[in-house]
Amino acid sequence: MNKQMAAEILSDLRSGDLSEYVVIKEEFFVFREVLVKQEDKKSFRGFIVPGGGGNVKYLYQPGWTA
Repeated sequence: MNKQMAAEILSDLRSGDLSEYVVIKEEFFVFREVLVKQEDKKSFRGFIVPGGGGNVKYLYQPGWTA
């Protein structure tokens, strides 16, 4: 994954084209670097995938946090 791909995934989550996306452990730091620069970063929720070896599932849920 590169930064452009991460930005596209975040955009697809935001628009509803994707309902969720699983970031594999090896891609996490690139994805996170792009995520934390987003104005609406608090609207993204990340969950550790049980038994997923460190993979994280992300959803877009505006308003879930203050």
